[in-house]
Amino acid sequence: LNKKERREINKFKEKNNFEWGIMFEIFKSTLNKVKNNEEKIEKDEVKALSSIVSLLVEAASIDGQIGDDEKNKISSILINQLKLDPIKAKEILDETISLSGDQIEIWSKTNDIRKELDYDERLNILELMWEIVLVDNVLDVFEAQLMRRVSGLLYISDVDSGNSKKRALMKLKDSNL
Repeated sequence: LNKKERREINKFKEKNNFEWGIMFEIFKSTLNKVKNNEEKIEKDEVKALSSIVSLLVEAASIDGQIGDDEKNKISSILINQLKLDPIKAKEILDETISLSGDQIEIWSKTNDIRKELDYDERLNILELMWEIVLVDNVLDVFEAQLMRRVSGLLYISDVDSGNSKKRALMKLKDSNL
């Protein structure tokens, strides 16, 4: 990345406080209810969490297999960003992976996300997906196609998708230092 691109990324981080905002508040609310075994979990909360974790798993599995790096990255998101108990994170990830073989489309997942989240929140999800597909340092044809499709389905511009890819690469590089 050149200096101009790094400045743009830093401006984006400052503008958005690079926190996951409302999106993760929905998740935290849902996850707290799950942790506390509360019975009244709103249907929309479960749908939002399920849709996003499903997209992350789809990004990890689109190349035909889910590697350990990809599983670890999704687990890290669930544990470190959503503050989920590691055992519960593993349960959610394992369940989503086992159900992912039955999925034949992603439109319904992206539609749920598009309805519930604003542009910046959808952009953050796309960035998480970029981190997952790039974690193994290989972007194959299927992964690139998925990212273009999801970007379009989430109504994310090509420029913003490209910038989120650059941010994801920078974060992955920084985490490997």
